[in-house]
Amino acid sequence: MKPIRTLVLVAGEESARFFLNQGVGKGLSEVCDISISQFAAAQVDYSDRPGRQTGGPGGVARHGFDPHDSADEQERGRFARHVVEALAQQWSAGKFDRLVVAAPAKMLGVLRGQIKGAPAAALHADLAKDLVNVPLHDLPGHFTGVLSI
Repeated sequence: MKPIRTLVLVAGEESARFFLNQGVGKGLSEVCDISISQFAAAQVDYSDRPGRQTGGPGGVARHGFDPHDSADEQERGRFARHVVEALAQQWSAGKFDRLVVAAPAKMLGVLRGQIKGAPAAALHADLAKDLVNVPLHDLPGHFTGVLSI
């Protein structure tokens, strides 16, 4: 019987780690990790105040703009896009059978909205847990009931 290959993504607000589980009793092995610092050139500085627009002749009307997302939400979304790009690369290179995602609740919500295609179809489970700083030898215990590690 062919073992089920599972790609495990453990993401946080500033870093993400990818692991491989090759079936029952095989545990987890780290594939790669990424950090928000790798994408420092893409960071954007934010103003403390929302922008303003003057409209009409002579600039009579003035309208303030409320930001739709806070700077933290925008940064979370930006990093999630990098994580999803890395996920797509890992997925296409690894011939995985299923995907498991663990992330804090807010990040998990953003990732759910951005994971598309074959990884989304193979999503086996997602956990609202912040496991990004958990040592590798302690991780399998957090996936009991989801993976047979």
